[in-house]
Amino acid sequence: MAALPPHLWRAADGREYAAVPVGPFVYGPEEPYERLAQAPPPRPRQTLELDTFHLAVLPVTYADWKAFLDTTGFRWGGEWWAIDRRWHVGVPFAGRRYAIVRDYPPEMAHYPIVAVSQTEALAYCEWLGKQLGRRAGLPTEEQWEKAARGPDGRTYPWGEVKPRPEIQWQRRFPVTLETYLYSLVVPPLRPWARAGWYWRVGCPEPVGLRPQNVSPYGLRDMAGNIWEWTTSVYHPNNSDFHVVKGGSWGYSIHHTQLFVRSACSVTTPSRDYRAQGTGFRVLLEA
Repeated sequence: MAALPPHLWRAADGREYAAVPVGPFVYGPEEPYERLAQAPPPRPRQTLELDTFHLAVLPVTYADWKAFLDTTGFRWGGEWWAIDRRWHVGVPFAGRRYAIVRDYPPEMAHYPIVAVSQTEALAYCEWLGKQLGRRAGLPTEEQWEKAARGPDGRTYPWGEVKPRPEIQWQRRFPVTLETYLYSLVVPPLRPWARAGWYWRVGCPEPVGLRPQNVSPYGLRDMAGNIWEWTTSVYHPNNSDFHVVKGGSWGYSIHHTQLFVRSACSVTTPSRDYRAQGTGFRVLLEA
């Protein structure tokens, strides 16, 4: 097995983790695009200090989640989603590309798991931590952002170059009909982050697919593909709703900026909220 760079290490189960070292990093400025009435005043760009932690290089996949369910018998409240590759999906308004299926779809094994509530994600982390003999959980908003941006406050994991320049005109929220029509005929340029798709034609992609989408600490897919759970509350006066970070395939290209924050929901608590664009990755305490 090939040696890993010094900032990466491989756990006993074969998964790779990145060591995010103690020290300062540039956080923010926080920028919300939706659920503005429930958002606290955004914090400005500032330097914060965090202790060392380890974060999984990749989000939890379908295969990982299936192994958890099979091993533990955990009762999941979500559904399996899969990509419909039949010809009619490309016909305007004929169907949606990413849809619920009855059983585990093995062809999705290397895609990020979705439709997992925060409580379910934490149950997975607890189970995995016991296998590894480590305390495991989800990152805070600040930990997630440091892991994604590095210490220098960059906008994207790779720096400042905008992904998908052809849709920078896109509305910040929500992604609307013009995006759907555009996506039917125009292929993406510089698709370093999987984002900006209308829900009828959009879908995630396998984890780790884009070589540019790597943070200074070696974490992959921190911009786009799926929203990722954190343990940070969206507003300090309400502990029911938590921050998700990173944007997703079905949100605007602007949400892939790493200082953007969103709530999972402001109507369905995080313990019950599941969506086809929301997943997670595991944090291990140092």
